[in-house]
Amino acid sequence: MTGGPLAHHAHDDVLELVLDRTSRRNALSRDLLRELRHAFTNLPEGIRAVVLTSTGPVFSAGADFADLTGTSADLAYDRDLDNACTAIRDCPVPVIAAVDGPCVGAGVELTTSCDARFAGPNTWFRVPAVELGLLYNPTSIRRLHATLPRSTVTRLLVFAERFDAADAVRSGLATHRTDGDPREHALTLAHTLAQAPHEALAATRALLRHLDNGHFDDAEWQTTRTRLLDSPARHDAVAAASARHGVTHP
Repeated sequence: MTGGPLAHHAHDDVLELVLDRTSRRNALSRDLLRELRHAFTNLPEGIRAVVLTSTGPVFSAGADFADLTGTSADLAYDRDLDNACTAIRDCPVPVIAAVDGPCVGAGVELTTSCDARFAGPNTWFRVPAVELGLLYNPTSIRRLHATLPRSTVTRLLVFAERFDAADAVRSGLATHRTDGDPREHALTLAHTLAQAPHEALAATRALLRHLDNGHFDDAEWQTTRTRLLDSPARHDAVAAASARHGVTHP
């Protein structure tokens, strides 16, 4: 589906969501952020992974200044960005960003909400909030602090440094660096993850999110683990692995 600021393309059990505002350098308008939230909370049946990509030479120029006032009224924009990022993090399937070109401001927060971030050779990341006289949203900083090393958060938010693709991988802003099209690599990983046992993948991602938020109930997660140990999906996966290794069970 195309025609709006967010295009949808289905590749079997993988959904590709495309930021499609090339004329605005894929700036994240409030309308686009709402569309992202809706897309991630209303996945089509059968989708097992999502790839977030963009059109044009810029992944995202960040917040759309047409939606900003330079006053406390911009808290409404923060809420829309927070809702979109929360929807990505709470998505029941893995989310992979393919970042090609500059990724600025709110675009950085959007991509760091994804499970993996492929950075192409022309990619760079930067958050110039302090240069705009802004304390970045504390909720957003907490999320970044839970996702990235403390030194990276300082360089990103206090120093407003620009991270090229290689530096982004070293610092955790990106998880993979590619010499070619990051979209192809992201789709390949997405299709691989789509074949993994869905419940185990979802439970592992959920546990990591809970740890990011400082929440951990050992008894709850041990119960989940025991349930998955006895699941048909695990039985089938172990049986298939045993067959590959020439192991037979009585």
